[in-house]
Amino acid sequence: MSIKNNSKNVKKNDIFICTHDDTLDRHKFIDSVKKANAIIVDKNSIKSSIPIIKVNNTNDTFFQIFNDYYNHPLDCLDIIGVTGTDGKTTTSYILRQILNKIKKTAYLGTIGFMYDEKVVNTKNTTIGIDKFLECASILKKERVSNLVMEVSSEGLLHNRCDYLRFKRAIITNITGDHLNVHKTFENYLYSKLKLFSLLEDDGIAIINRDDISYEYIKKINIKTITYGFNKKSDYRVIDYKLTSTGTYFTIKYKKKNYNIKSPLLGKFNIYNLTAVIACLNSLGIDMDLIIKSILEIDYVPGRMNVFTTKNNSTLILDYAHTINATKEILKFANITKKGKIITVVGCAGGREKEKRKEIGKIVTKYSDTVIFTMDDPRYEKVNSIIKDMLIDVETNNYDCITNRKKAIKKAIDISKENDTILILGKGTDNYMAIKNKYKKYCDLNIIKKYTK
Repeated sequence: MSIKNNSKNVKKNDIFICTHDDTLDRHKFIDSVKKANAIIVDKNSIKSSIPIIKVNNTNDTFFQIFNDYYNHPLDCLDIIGVTGTDGKTTTSYILRQILNKIKKTAYLGTIGFMYDEKVVNTKNTTIGIDKFLECASILKKERVSNLVMEVSSEGLLHNRCDYLRFKRAIITNITGDHLNVHKTFENYLYSKLKLFSLLEDDGIAIINRDDISYEYIKKINIKTITYGFNKKSDYRVIDYKLTSTGTYFTIKYKKKNYNIKSPLLGKFNIYNLTAVIACLNSLGIDMDLIIKSILEIDYVPGRMNVFTTKNNSTLILDYAHTINATKEILKFANITKKGKIITVVGCAGGREKEKRKEIGKIVTKYSDTVIFTMDDPRYEKVNSIIKDMLIDVETNNYDCITNRKKAIKKAIDISKENDTILILGKGTDNYMAIKNKYKKYCDLNIIKKYTK
């Protein structure tokens, strides 16, 4: 027997608890849980042939049950939350890498649940509170006192973080995304900003001073530290240089300049790294130690991962699937290119259609050749998705190959020495979502066959 708040997962003798959030009330699914042993509700006049247990608030009860079961694992855990449209994974992953050298730190997000040398896959970027408490109990047992986690807009919208308190909260940027869920940019922004209401009493928000979100966050009564190129930023980037092998930039903080060299590529990673520096320094970690640690960081899986093909072209694998991320990686490629740019890209099915034509315009404008292909089509036809991407395209510098494996192979085959190949959208995902199934697939496995 177990307690479930997803009616689809309820098995014989389980207890179904009707939690609710801004968009979903699970009281509506009572009639579909015929195998349940009991149903926990907080609304009056609920009728069912299954025994009903009435409580004041099902969300509170759901948390209390699992919190007691796992022996209050949050009591000894300091949490850093990272939200934003782009950069959550990179910023969180780097933070964990550096902080873990000082004291044991875990990571939870798109890549999974990481602690010590272990990596456990998770279903969502931001998991439900029941699963979160299970992870926290493992950290308590392993004496891991710090957690860096990605906080998604959907996780905040669906109240998955309501019972957490954050020591630091970082926002990378906010551009339009997930509007299929949030409907409007204002709703999306509101969900992101909810993170700052979950700060501890002495918690600090780390804010991108250059981003549109700053104008909204500065009105909230919280302690903030800012970063960016803006002259009024606390951690201000005053100079930078992008190369195909690394990034150099200078930060000014409290009238002192700090020169930083990073193996990560692209201007967007200057923002990510500056957020990391501001956060770590606010936790009392010396700037010189932070700068030294940045030199030693590993690549983030599926984010600007660089390979050399057997044709001696440069291949970059990246998870970029938003308008902003796609534009930024193509800007970087154009700054550092030595030959032509060949881009392999698609858009996910069952997601916001509005961005497809924008991504189509961007990739055809900033690439010499584009190969449009599949990217988690779900219940949509790949050719229909590609057609949406081509609505506003006025050039003919593209090809359409629906089979992603063949599209990647074609891009590598037509490349020449010094060309740059961009494989965008999937990163190191190990599946392709087709209809209601997750078929085994990974760009990285395909790429390895054709690279040195």
